[in-house]
Amino acid sequence: MLGLLLALSLAACKKETSETTTPSDSVTSEAKTETSTPATDAPFDINTIPVSTKDPGTFPYFAPPANYFYNYESEANAKNIKDPDKEYFAVNGILIPKEGKSYKINIDKKSSDGTKFNALEVEKYYDTQIKALGGVQVNNIPVTQQEYDRIGQGELITKSYGSSINVNLLDQIKTYVIRTKDKVIWIQFSLLDNESGNITVLDEATK
Repeated sequence: MLGLLLALSLAACKKETSETTTPSDSVTSEAKTETSTPATDAPFDINTIPVSTKDPGTFPYFAPPANYFYNYESEANAKNIKDPDKEYFAVNGILIPKEGKSYKINIDKKSSDGTKFNALEVEKYYDTQIKALGGVQVNNIPVTQQEYDRIGQGELITKSYGSSINVNLLDQIKTYVIRTKDKVIWIQFSLLDNESGNITVLDEATK
């Protein structure tokens, strides 16, 4: 009799457990675990960027790579500098506004030499040049369409001709920051292999 009572008691416990934990509960729990990712929308803190002692030179600091051009010119032209200006820069996939003196230009390659625009070559050039000045890369991930729409095309394009936020190149945005003792320099570019690219350099206005 005692054995029978124990068996009935165990059976009741198993039934209760199966009723309170369903397969859907298990799947939901697993899904939550798999989709949990670190937040990327924390406010950017410039104090996390080391202060560089390198002299960046004269704005906009960077000549185009060898055999490449800024709007088919071999060097930056002062007529393309805008002061003041406003531009959005991607930091960990989030677009944040910055104001100051800017230079926004297309990067081109003449086809007369028989070679095409090489995005990897251009990216390596700027990465090397920027890091040599103490720059730090702050974006190397795609900006989502949702994030682009949050700001809006009217703000990103219409008000800012020559913007480096190209809706067709949201997965190609590279952003860097150079922090010196007296200024913060933002550099952002997007490159399309075999085609062209664009770059923005902005001296953030000091308060």
